[in-house]
Amino acid sequence: MIEIFPDQFTNLRDLLTAFASAMNLVSPETSFHHEQTAYLAYHIASAMNLSDETKLLTIYTALLHDVGAISSEKPLTLDELERDRFRIAKLGAEMLRDLEETKLLADSVEFSQSSWLTLQNHQKDLGEMYVVPSIVHLADAISAITEHETPVLNQVKRYKTVAETMTGTEFQPEVVDAFLELTKYEFIWIDLVYNPEYLSWFTGEIKHLSLSETITMTKFMSRIIDFRSPFTAMHSAGVAASASSVAELMGMSENECRMMLIAGYLHDLGKLKVPKSVLEKPGKLSDEEFNIIKEHPYHTRDILMKIQGFEQISEWAGYHHERIDGNGYPFHLRSEQLSLGSRILAVADVFSAIAEDRPYRKKMEPEKIIQILRQDAEAGQLTKPVVECLIRNYEYVDRSRDENSRIVGRHYYETFGDNS
Repeated sequence: MIEIFPDQFTNLRDLLTAFASAMNLVSPETSFHHEQTAYLAYHIASAMNLSDETKLLTIYTALLHDVGAISSEKPLTLDELERDRFRIAKLGAEMLRDLEETKLLADSVEFSQSSWLTLQNHQKDLGEMYVVPSIVHLADAISAITEHETPVLNQVKRYKTVAETMTGTEFQPEVVDAFLELTKYEFIWIDLVYNPEYLSWFTGEIKHLSLSETITMTKFMSRIIDFRSPFTAMHSAGVAASASSVAELMGMSENECRMMLIAGYLHDLGKLKVPKSVLEKPGKLSDEEFNIIKEHPYHTRDILMKIQGFEQISEWAGYHHERIDGNGYPFHLRSEQLSLGSRILAVADVFSAIAEDRPYRKKMEPEKIIQILRQDAEAGQLTKPVVECLIRNYEYVDRSRDENSRIVGRHYYETFGDNS
């Protein structure tokens, strides 16, 4: 039996930090840029004696200021991120406005690339949090000009020159004053280059999330993951609904079924590393392209394992391409090594994939779907009792999948259709 604490299931810091790590999969060349920006922004906010609430908003804005880049066709370099920063910030803000809990964060992200001259015209819109985009803008600029091949302490003089030269135009004077005060602390700059993950030590009071709040946040995260492609925009929602429905039918507890929703929403998190050209290829994948696909469950599990309370969820999500005969990927686990939750998610993933439209084919008819599921079960790939449970309750499970998918699909095309 899994021990679950639904009132304090996880925390917002772990979720957003994990999502920032996932963003590094999209553009490996920008790895740690978001953590660097967040680390430096936190210290600037602290030097300004801002409230804990404002410091947390600063951290989250810095971590997610480039989230709009997830929809890009190919991995972006840091230079490309900077050149397209205004569009990326606006798109990221639109993503974040999807949830009531992140609307303030959305406003902050939208203006995180704006000059101080521009921001002054939006102080009423941002309220008392107007200083946050200014902090992130300066921290982002410093991270962007950091040269990793040059000893970092030899770059501090250049940092000061950049900040001072653009005070009052690009950067807010009070933010620059706080930044200049930090330049005497060598450890900050050494951390910036070598240990930006130290950010997690300095986040102040952690905001705990209940299981219900976690479902809401991960549903939102899954939409961002799937917004990379219209062909996948509905997939995670369909897998989540299918897996949760089958888990309920097979007698898992209410809280375990809710955890299954989370695992379904995030099972393809690792696909952020897969190029859009591979995700949307209309024909059969080459061996080399399929090898790229094979990495994604590993990255999903690796990222989710770092979130408090996600120990079981990371297993269910990370093993969704394992098969009971040991011929799945990438861990090649066998029947006795796979929990019921992992087996259910594997079936739900196959079921949802063949019940949806894909770049290379239209969705299949129910009779064909049932035939394929039974063939896979007979071949020793999928767990037969799970497959038969789904088939016995086909209409109920498929309706749940379809309804959840359609909601997300409508949202995708209404909000992001012009940006895909």
